[in-house]
Amino acid sequence: MIEDFKKELEKLISEVREKLKQIRSYRFALHWLENVMIETYGKKFDLKSLASITQIDLLKYKIEPWDPNIISDIERDLKKTNFGGSIIKEKNSLLVTFPPLTEETKRELLKNLNQLKEDYRIRSRKIRDDFLKEIKIKKENKTISEDQFYKTKEKIDKEIEEFNKKIEELFKEKEKEILQ
Repeated sequence: MIEDFKKELEKLISEVREKLKQIRSYRFALHWLENVMIETYGKKFDLKSLASITQIDLLKYKIEPWDPNIISDIERDLKKTNFGGSIIKEKNSLLVTFPPLTEETKRELLKNLNQLKEDYRIRSRKIRDDFLKEIKIKKENKTISEDQFYKTKEKIDKEIEEFNKKIEELFKEKEKEILQ
C-alpha cells in the first residue's frame, strides 16, 4: 500500500525537477537554448540535435550547426521565441546573448517559485488525504486491522515529511541559483 503512495510522491518530485529546469536563472539559458524547436528539412528538431552549443560566458553562447546551410533556419526560429536577448550571425555560427536578470525580474521569479512550491505541497496533501481515505475505508471494512491502519498512517506522515524536505531543498537550490 505504502509503495503506491511513495510512487505518487516520486512522480511529483520528478515533475517539480522538470518545472524548476524551465524557470529562468543564470543557468536557464543553456537548458532553454538546447530545447528550442527549429523547423528545417521539413520537420521540427530541438536545437541540440542540429548544432553544437558552446557556453562562452554566463549569458553568451555560440551555436555552430553541423550543416551550415541551416543557420538561417536556426536564427529565424530563435528570433521567433522573443527571448529578449540578441543574436549575432557570424560566418558559420550564431552568438546568442541572454539579458541579465534584473532585480524586479528576480523578485517576480521568487514570487512565482514560492507559489509553485505551495501548489506542490497542496497536491501532496491531496494525495495523502486520498490515500488516508482509502485505508480508512479498508479499516472500516475490516480488510486491515486498526493496528495496520495506524502504522500505515504513521508511514504516510513520515513520507510526507520527507517529501516536504526534498521539495524545500529543491526550491532553496533554485532560489539560490536565481539570486546569484
